[in-house]
Amino acid sequence: MKKHIPNLLTLCNLLSGCAGVVFAVRGNFSAVLVTLVISEFFDFFDGFSARALGAYSEIGKQLDSLADLISFGLAPATCLSSWYGIAHPEIPLLRWFPFLLAAASALRLAKFNIDTRQSTSFLGLATSGCALLLTPLAVYSFYTEGFLHILMGTVWFIPVLTVLFSFLLVCEWPMFSLKKMTGQLKAFIVGSVVLVIACVIREIKGPWYVTVSLSIFLILVYYLVLNIAASFKRQ
Repeated sequence: MKKHIPNLLTLCNLLSGCAGVVFAVRGNFSAVLVTLVISEFFDFFDGFSARALGAYSEIGKQLDSLADLISFGLAPATCLSSWYGIAHPEIPLLRWFPFLLAAASALRLAKFNIDTRQSTSFLGLATSGCALLLTPLAVYSFYTEGFLHILMGTVWFIPVLTVLFSFLLVCEWPMFSLKKMTGQLKAFIVGSVVLVIACVIREIKGPWYVTVSLSIFLILVYYLVLNIAASFKRQ
């Protein structure tokens, strides 16, 4: 039975992603955030359990990518598409633009499965990292009325954001991974804790999903900036 435990956790990741797609279509973005966190939880523990139990398998590797495509590719794309549809119902064609993210995620995952260079770090932004940036951004901006809400509601912002993150998914830029414990990890953790505390203090009176989404978004922005800076430094 133990060899099936990682695959079972992967399927839970996939099912959570399917729920996220349904909630995104309905415009329930706070529920999408919950499914994203659940998917990230199962995505971490399927790999953890596979290592702990020695239950590696080729089918598990492929299944993991299929689950990630739904949870971290299709669900965030659907979330952005719904956001755009609510903001600009008069431009139905552009609301399909975010699904370019799902295509880029599929390509990124396919490359990852056959690329031996990514055993200790990533080339390009990981699909889970992309989802953790875009989904909280959509949630926070939807439920608030500040600058990000106005920016996300402009005609071209979501399409441009889609192109940018699709590029980051498939590019060859080295990205930091938790697979490699370095001093960069320490900087990431310290910065993350500071950002989370700052966000919680700032948004303590707001709904929980506003606080959580802003915290996750700022942490991942920090992560992305750290990686891009490191990439330019290596060049």
